[in-house]
Amino acid sequence: MDKMTEAEAEALFAEIDADGNGEIKLSELRDYGQDHGGAVGGVKLVDFVRGADTNGDRRISLTEFKSHFA
Repeated sequence: MDKMTEAEAEALFAEIDADGNGEIKLSELRDYGQDHGGAVGGVKLVDFVRGADTNGDRRISLTEFKSHFA
């Protein structure tokens, strides 16, 4: 998969962050994945969570998200 621009990553993050609190919870990822074939930006959710949640808090911050995709 090609890397996204920071703007593309920020837009996708905002789309997934349904409650707008600045963090993506696993439930938001699940809901987004169900609507988009189980993937985020072409990456399977399970692989995404393993790679992106660097601090292990089971939430993805915008910084973690951009670090993974941009």
